Amino acid sequence: MLAGPCAAEDQPSAVQGRSAKDSLGGPESILGSFSFTSQREPIAITSDALEFNYRSRVLKYVGAVVATQGDMKLQSRTLTVTLDGQVENRIKEVVADGQVRVSKGSRWATGGRAVFNQDHHTVILSDNAELHDGGNVVKGDRVIVYLDEERSVVEGGKGRVEAVLVPSQNEETPSPTGGSKP
Repeated sequence: MLAGPCAAEDQPSAVQGRSAKDSLGGPESILGSFSFTSQREPIAITSDALEFNYRSRVLKYVGAVVATQGDMKLQSRTLTVTLDGQVENRIKEVVADGQVRVSKGSRWATGGRAVFNQDHHTVILSDNAELHDGGNVVKGDRVIVYLDEERSVVEGGKGRVEAVLVPSQNEETPSPTGGSKP
């Protein structure tokens, strides 16, 4: 799934019971679990200003935006929410721009832009995306999470993808001879 150097191979994971897959690209990943409709909890949004265009069904929050859903938090300079024109109160797309930070407990992700697309079931974090989960870190220009496929793609853009994946204490480490080492 992810390519890159792995550091601290003999160190236990800072987050027990979660694999690198769950931390960085699985259904429990920081971006995968913040899809705005995957949970039935209410979404609370605060900002300096709000504009709602009734015809286009677009809400635009501007200035120090903070959106929360359960224990998830999204922060950005602006947040544009497009509602579905056919289904009442259904969110079609959410776009966060400017110093985007998504956090849940000890997990967090940052970038310049995040797009949560409900129709395509994708989350795209771009403009120097970084995902952190304990000691696990993935950096790239863009991270695409395919929610239905439980799959992520990290693109380097002009640079290279960087990854530091710390194995958990529960995972077996392969030995040089091909067997498993406890």
